[in-house]
Amino acid sequence: MLQTSVSSKVNHKKDTISEIQSMDITFQDSVHVKDNSLIILEKIDVLPKGEMGKSIGKQENSWVIGILVLALIIMAIIRFSFPKYLNKVVDSIFNLQTSNKLFAEKNMRNLRGAIFMNALFFLNGAVFMSLYADNIMNVTPPFSKLIFFLYCFATLTLLYLGKTIILKTFGYVFNASKESNEYIHNIFIYNKNLGMLLLPIVTGASFMVQYAVPLLLNTGLFIALIFFIFRIARGIKILFRKHVSIIYMILYLCALEILPLLMIYKLLKLLA
Repeated sequence: MLQTSVSSKVNHKKDTISEIQSMDITFQDSVHVKDNSLIILEKIDVLPKGEMGKSIGKQENSWVIGILVLALIIMAIIRFSFPKYLNKVVDSIFNLQTSNKLFAEKNMRNLRGAIFMNALFFLNGAVFMSLYADNIMNVTPPFSKLIFFLYCFATLTLLYLGKTIILKTFGYVFNASKESNEYIHNIFIYNKNLGMLLLPIVTGASFMVQYAVPLLLNTGLFIALIFFIFRIARGIKILFRKHVSIIYMILYLCALEILPLLMIYKLLKLLA
């Protein structure tokens, strides 16, 4: 009777093993059979964890490699083909007189340098927006990260294109074309410098360990806010020179500077 019971248990165990082996499932390094015993091991990927359980493993951002290579090429062209223009643009951050001289200079070399530096800003700005939305705001759009970058690039481009058209229209209507053009010039002076400063930030944030990315991206956001404040302060100086009413200044700042940023933030929050 005992022998029959043991034999029955062994046969049952063999049947169980046969059923598992016949199933259309692949257990990589997980099922081992030895001496009629069934041992199931669960394969677990162990990732290193940092503070508060955040992963410190490397992230996958292969989509950004080509964009960063293009940005580095543009930066090299600016550095070696337009060094004088580059120095003037950097000096114009704090020196209004240098900015005014640069605004008065109308030549093809400066125009080419401006095109390359504006392109660098839009590329790095869009990459920064994509990375910040992904890593800080946890935005999960229903498409690939590359498509999301293209949306950010288009949004940034349309934002400044629309702002330029509105400012030029106001300048024409109120007979202040020089002041509006000077204001636009100073907007892009700060954008050009911001585009260069964002290059090492987006490069590092794309390939460094995940745990350090938020600190780097928040540093980039802080720099962008500082440049935004400087840009607003210089714009107010230009408007005061034209004796524009303070009420009109506030309306302008709310309509063309603050409102677009709030709309972009609201859109990203809806995608999160």
